[in-house]
Amino acid sequence: MNLEEDNRRKRAKENLSKTESLQFFILPFITPRARPKSTDDFSQSQLERFKNYGYDTKLKQANQLIIYGIIFWIGLVLIITYLTTKYL
Repeated sequence: MNLEEDNRRKRAKENLSKTESLQFFILPFITPRARPKSTDDFSQSQLERFKNYGYDTKLKQANQLIIYGIIFWIGLVLIITYLTTKYL
């Protein structure tokens, strides 16, 4: 085995850092998956980089966090809407 193959295996199994996770969870609406026309270059470049360089686990986790983030924000809006209509 050479160094390149070892690095490729490590990249495939590497997890998202806490900062990367928060970026995909807290701001899911500025990622390419949330809108047909994305203007956010950072998120798109991150997902493309994960795909191009073989970060399989990171790509999978990022896509899951985008979905969880969207569900979180929709739920939060529904709860706030319910509380404001009930108590105002």
